[in-house]
Amino acid sequence: MFRKAESKTESTAENVEITEKKPKKEKTPMDKEKKKKIRRRVIAGVLTALVVAFFVRNSLMAKNTAPMVTTVAAAVGEVEQILSTGGTVKSDETRTYFAPLSVEVGDVMVKTGDTVKKGDVILTFDEKALSEEKQAAEYRMASNEGGYESSVHKNNEYIADLSEANRNLPVLEQQIADNEKLLKEINKKIEDKRAGWSYNGAALQASILEQQKMIEDERQRMEERHAWEAEQQIDSDDEEKKEKDEAAKAQIAYDEQVLLNLQEQAQYNAYEEQNNKEIRDLQRQAKDVEDLIASYKEYQSEMKSQKASSESGVLDAGGKAKLEADTALEKLTNQEKLDAIAEVENGLKADFGGVITELEAIAGQPPTESGKLVTIESTEKVYVRLSVSKYDLEKIAVGQKADIDIAGKTYEGTVSKIDGMATQNNSGAMVVGVDVNIDNPDENIFLGVEAKVYVHMAKAEGVVTVPLEVINSDREGDFVYVEENGVVAKRRVTTGVTSDSAIEVKEGLSEGENVVMANGMEFEDGTAVTAMPMP
Repeated sequence: MFRKAESKTESTAENVEITEKKPKKEKTPMDKEKKKKIRRRVIAGVLTALVVAFFVRNSLMAKNTAPMVTTVAAAVGEVEQILSTGGTVKSDETRTYFAPLSVEVGDVMVKTGDTVKKGDVILTFDEKALSEEKQAAEYRMASNEGGYESSVHKNNEYIADLSEANRNLPVLEQQIADNEKLLKEINKKIEDKRAGWSYNGAALQASILEQQKMIEDERQRMEERHAWEAEQQIDSDDEEKKEKDEAAKAQIAYDEQVLLNLQEQAQYNAYEEQNNKEIRDLQRQAKDVEDLIASYKEYQSEMKSQKASSESGVLDAGGKAKLEADTALEKLTNQEKLDAIAEVENGLKADFGGVITELEAIAGQPPTESGKLVTIESTEKVYVRLSVSKYDLEKIAVGQKADIDIAGKTYEGTVSKIDGMATQNNSGAMVVGVDVNIDNPDENIFLGVEAKVYVHMAKAEGVVTVPLEVINSDREGDFVYVEENGVVAKRRVTTGVTSDSAIEVKEGLSEGENVVMANGMEFEDGTAVTAMPMP
């Protein structure tokens, strides 16, 4: 029999799910989000089929005949899972150029939004002003070097001594600390060794006392037995008496031998406690380390004295250290200015192809030194920024290929980055940012525009497939109704890759089997039906 029930199959618009084969693991129903698109696509057909099925059912039941169902044959083919979504084109490389010096800008060759190629001149500086700045920097550098040379020789010895002390003192401090730590470890080993021998000696003495007590007790018991036997007037030739005496004497002799062994071990232990070779070796090592520490500390004291005297010498020379620093700073400042002038003598050039996104330079006006001139965003390294929902996150991975449509032109892409943190979009939903690198950008790329992206998430070839709408779900997982020889059977299936119209069946179906398009109806196993194969 069959009855009308809530549909167990839902469809999805663009997001699809891969179900891995996991034997003996509880199955979960197909993702509801996956079935929305199919639901919209087939709802009209389903409603029509339901109406027809209602009248056919009533007619057939009235005639006591098998209900009529539509079937489709499971086929071998391919299924591809594609995420279709939109994103924004962004640059993966940005460069902001700052004014190397405050010199009047000559010509500005670009405006905001212009595209430039690598090596294109963006702007120029006034040639006369650049020449004057260059000459002034060269004069300042020559003057600075002349004044410095007169005091270099006198300071060299102090600087060399100070440098030597500064190099050696940290090394000596570390060597002293390391060897003091080593000395502690060696002394600890000596203490542990001695403690071990001492513990063994104490244990042996305890065993000796215990053994002596045992022998005394055995002798006393033998004497008491002799006294009792005398009191009882037991004949000394009595066999039982002889056996007991011999056994007691043998036990006492054995225990005395054990006592002797323990006493010998105690003597050996006492000797080792005072003369153990390993302890003596460790003591020699400790003495060597102590001597080494003493030598390091002596050298450390020498280096501290050398450092103090060299520092004092530099100061007594009339602030030569300050002169050196001032000279180096002045030289660095002038050299940087000369380098900056050399870079822009032929104009400020683009380091890569891209788009001018900011422009603050004005022809005929000097910018402030280190002020912003222009910003370029690369069109040679670009990507599309996507926002992916939690339903698609588990199916997308770095390295997946994609097709990207920008203004009607298609580019190849690769998923290059998946953010490690979700954010909230304008609708309040939590999404994860994904970057899809454009592998073959060209001059037609427009930054900031919307792009349509098709990410190829999974593909299965040569697999059993059925239309997505024949898959039903309940608490136990996915299933289909299979018609065979006019009878319906409920069959559990394991699904895999899903497209917007078909789904891979990994387990539960074979090629050619007839699957019932239930259209929301439920069947009991063994229900007789009249199959109408779908053309």
